Amino acid sequence: SSTTWPDKLVGETGPLLPPTAPIYPTSDHFEMVAHSLSTCTTPAGGEERVFIAASLNAAAYSEEPRLSRRRCAALVAGAAALGLVCCGALASIAASAEGSNDEEPTTVFEQPARRLAQPAPAQPPNTVAALCRAAQQGEPCHGRILWAMETGIKDHEEWYPGLTANSRFEDFQAFLSKDPVAACPRPCADTDKQLSLAAEAQAQDASDVHGMDVVLGYPADSRVVAQGQWCTANEPQQGWSINGCGQARGVQVKILTYNLFWWNLFGKRQGAGGSAGKLIAASNGQQPFDFMGFQECEDINWVLRDAGLANDFEAISGPHAMCLAFRKSAWTKLEGGDQNVGEDRFDQWYGTRAGMWARLKHQQTGQVVFFINHHGPLPVGTGGMCGGEATAFNLLKLIATTSHADDVVVLVGDFNAGPEAETLQSLRTRLHPLYTGTSFGGVDNVFSSCATVVSSRNLGSGGSDHDALETVIQL
Repeated sequence: SSTTWPDKLVGETGPLLPPTAPIYPTSDHFEMVAHSLSTCTTPAGGEERVFIAASLNAAAYSEEPRLSRRRCAALVAGAAALGLVCCGALASIAASAEGSNDEEPTTVFEQPARRLAQPAPAQPPNTVAALCRAAQQGEPCHGRILWAMETGIKDHEEWYPGLTANSRFEDFQAFLSKDPVAACPRPCADTDKQLSLAAEAQAQDASDVHGMDVVLGYPADSRVVAQGQWCTANEPQQGWSINGCGQARGVQVKILTYNLFWWNLFGKRQGAGGSAGKLIAASNGQQPFDFMGFQECEDINWVLRDAGLANDFEAISGPHAMCLAFRKSAWTKLEGGDQNVGEDRFDQWYGTRAGMWARLKHQQTGQVVFFINHHGPLPVGTGGMCGGEATAFNLLKLIATTSHADDVVVLVGDFNAGPEAETLQSLRTRLHPLYTGTSFGGVDNVFSSCATVVSSRNLGSGGSDHDALETVIQL
């Protein structure tokens, strides 16, 4: 930082340079400095010796080795050029395989106060790979689509089942997106189309005594939320909602939603003497439950055994520590599944969040109930990485593209969002809010397409950090 050398710098026998020497000395000065740098000391007076970590060799800067330095420079330049070529090739390969990585390292964040069933957070997935988008000009995928449209389909039509020479660009992209070698992303328009087609195909196979064997359908608006993320979602059209109590008159349906606080109640306290099961059994004895939805549930059979109901209910284990159970003597499962609808934010990340559902047919009347369980993204009240609106819209779309027009819809769960959060606000305009608990500001909720509530009760915690909620509706 100085324009002159320090006047205290001395060698074994005296000053290395005069105090007025420039900061960039001449070659003669440099050789002299380099010769002595490895044994520098401060002026006499008892100060300790200073060792230079990287000493210089004066011979390296003499006249004789200059040719070798040039050769060395040439070798370095050649190696650099070769390295650039290799880097370019690797970059090209990486671009053609965009989105193929399933995992990438992330920071491990401090564990939050509220936890899911798994105490330790997992690693976030590569959400970029899950994006739907149109193939862009210049991408390898774009060229492969054009070749398939212009040449492939004409020369080898058998390679492209379901496509013709008149098929759209998006149709070819959707077809090639299933081939990992093509490295094509899913087109967004095709994603919506496939969901609808899959739901319609399921509707054709299922039986419905009332003849309303068609998928409800999701009328998407042009407004899009969470753009650029895997969970991007269209808002449903204004005025659209899910309503209806079915065709079976006089049937009551009793519902339970319960976050079991698994890591603590069952992990650390080994069920606390069956406290959660006993709470369920007490309420079931008054009127049997029809459907139960559990969050933070690692072993649904343990819970049912503690309640003495293992023989009465069919248990279904789902993703993200969610479980369902339904009374076997009254209901028959037609179909079921799950789908991701949101994801935790990175500062409190445990993973993606799903809706877990089942279509259940009442054995006496034939009425079908679409029962869906959800555990919402963290942090509480934020809607997670996707936001509250996207989580709600994805839930509604999942319901609308898998339930049938005459199904009674029941949505339960710990939404990790209170009544004022975007998630619940968005759901309340499309489904009837039946009951809200008090834990963590009202994150536990019951929604339905049917608003005829017979009764609702808070059953207490049973050893969990959430309360179990009970609701009875009249079909």
